[in-house]
Amino acid sequence: MSTQSTTKKAIAYVINKDKLMVFTHTEFPEAGVQVPAGTVEENEEPSETVLREIYEESGIKGVRIIELLGIYQYNMTPARNEIQERYVYHLELTQCTPTTWRHWEIHSSTSKNFISFDFYWVRLDGSDLGLAGGQGYFLSKLVDKTKNSED
Repeated sequence: MSTQSTTKKAIAYVINKDKLMVFTHTEFPEAGVQVPAGTVEENEEPSETVLREIYEESGIKGVRIIELLGIYQYNMTPARNEIQERYVYHLELTQCTPTTWRHWEIHSSTSKNFISFDFYWVRLDGSDLGLAGGQGYFLSKLVDKTKNSED
């Protein structure tokens, strides 16, 4: 019986007013709708990881961390024998972005080839928005915050 390894991950909920930045893999739409996320590297804080991953995956630098929404464990079985300890951050967009855009990640830890992502914005509605791999775990916490900021 093999034991599962635990990997630290950082997940980004980048908000623009009442919308969340999401993406799909251009060549692998079956991977589902996702938010920027990635592995916390050695000697890196999760807050540093989340900013790095947003930039690598979307090309966006104009964000600021509002808060750590929480930490939860996610079992990746059967995809892989791994437990992820996920640090989920609420971030605010501080630069103008298009409604949709394509970005090529060139620093992927899993591939030597460029990986293209198609980004767009979806309205927060209190659900997990069908995000892949349990990434929507803390989205309900954002609905009240975005409603309060509109008042």
